Amino acid sequence: MNTRMISILVVGARGRMGTALIREVMDSEDLTLGACVDRSGGPGIGQDAGRLVNRPELGVLVNDELRPRRGSVVVDFSLPKATETNVNRCVEAGVPLVIGTTGLSGEQEQLLIDAGTKIPVVYAANFSVGVTLMQRLAAVAAQALGPHWEAEIVELHHRHKRDAPSGTALRIAQAVAKSREQVFSDVAITDRSSRREVRQEEEIGVYGMRGGDSAGEHTLMFFGEGERIELIHRAGDRAIFARGALRAARWAANAEPGVYDMFDVLGL
Repeated sequence: MNTRMISILVVGARGRMGTALIREVMDSEDLTLGACVDRSGGPGIGQDAGRLVNRPELGVLVNDELRPRRGSVVVDFSLPKATETNVNRCVEAGVPLVIGTTGLSGEQEQLLIDAGTKIPVVYAANFSVGVTLMQRLAAVAAQALGPHWEAEIVELHHRHKRDAPSGTALRIAQAVAKSREQVFSDVAITDRSSRREVRQEEEIGVYGMRGGDSAGEHTLMFFGEGERIELIHRAGDRAIFARGALRAARWAANAEPGVYDMFDVLGL
């Protein structure tokens, strides 16, 4: 068994995911915090990472430059504008990259694909182990139930989330569409208020709600004649996403070059 400590470099250290990652690394037995990086000019530059998360000092200061070293894994939950620099630094150093930055452009996603020829890259919109399994269960259920069962997805997130429906809800819907051999863009409905027509059997409804401080709730419903099946995932703590990302980092530390997702990490 490989018992070496894996050095984790957290990019986007002062964000919600960044601070959750720091806490999880500090609480782990096989990970060590190698560096914390945040945007240049940010208010936390120079602050001790332990103090940043209301823990004892670690001697690791938040800085504004990513300098990965072999034997480490970079975990990036920052902003799209930093993606090109972060990916290039990982490729130059030959270290794995786990990236959960959302809102990437087509060019930035191509950059990840190109990087995957040289280093392991784990890219996912949602690193929750439960959500990953839910996507797989959604596909299995849709295929088993057949096209006559109607599918609807409702999601809830905190008031500060800007995009709706969530990327996770759309991926669950895409899993349903793919298993039914449907073109997702042809069957996805995100707003019924202006349609003023009855529901078509092949449609997949996807709706977002915003309010409170929910870390994320997703409900997939299949409607048959006289019966209904529901698959539900509720995130009670943002730490679940950090734990999933660090599980991906452990996996990537020993992976061959390539572009992977959480299905690969979980062996699904």
